[in-house]
Amino acid sequence: MKADRLLYTSAGAIFLVLTVVGFQHYIFGGKHFDGSPIDPTMLVIVVAHSTAIFAWFLLFFLQSLLIATKNRRIHQKLGWSVLVIATAIAVTGPIVATHSVRLVPQQVVFDWPGPRFLLVMYAEIALYVAFVFIGVLNRKRPRVHRPMMLMASLSLISGATGRIPLVSSIFGEHHWMGIFGPVVGIGAVLLLLHWALTRKLEREFALSFAALLFATVVASTLADTAVWSNLAGVILRP
Repeated sequence: MKADRLLYTSAGAIFLVLTVVGFQHYIFGGKHFDGSPIDPTMLVIVVAHSTAIFAWFLLFFLQSLLIATKNRRIHQKLGWSVLVIATAIAVTGPIVATHSVRLVPQQVVFDWPGPRFLLVMYAEIALYVAFVFIGVLNRKRPRVHRPMMLMASLSLISGATGRIPLVSSIFGEHHWMGIFGPVVGIGAVLLLLHWALTRKLEREFALSFAALLFATVVASTLADTAVWSNLAGVILRP
């Protein structure tokens, strides 16, 4: 097994473990992270969204494993399911984000009031969609396709890491560092491991990671502006 293929497969396994650990209260009890029940009016959309998220991470792992074990034909056939899963995430993500804040507007997440945190959630979905779009367009160019799908996964993983107490104890629970610190940390480690294993810095990997880092900083900064606060007020009107 080539070193870079082992790296992507290992990353997929790590994402799956983090997802199960972070969402264990939902997976095994059907409740929120704090143990509270899911609002009945949001149950259907939450189930649809969470199912799509888990399907994505499972697919990423399986696809990486198929390439690592030289099952390229199955990889290509299974790859078209990305369009269904990605569309489901792109549609349900903003709905879940908007309705969750609308239901409890006074909530505070990583020291952001709910309406301000809404932009952060929107940004994660936008990043995910952008990376998947580029990855699909370049599905026949592995050097581009692989890192784009990896970055798409990183764009979503904060939902899991943000619910793991051990992770919060390391990165804290304040603004960018609290939510995106673990994401960027994982990405940086993967980039360094890729360089160490292949003895070369893959431009596509480095640039896509830099784009993710830049976008999260911009979104976190804009979330604290009056412009976004006013826009969020319009979006959250009943």
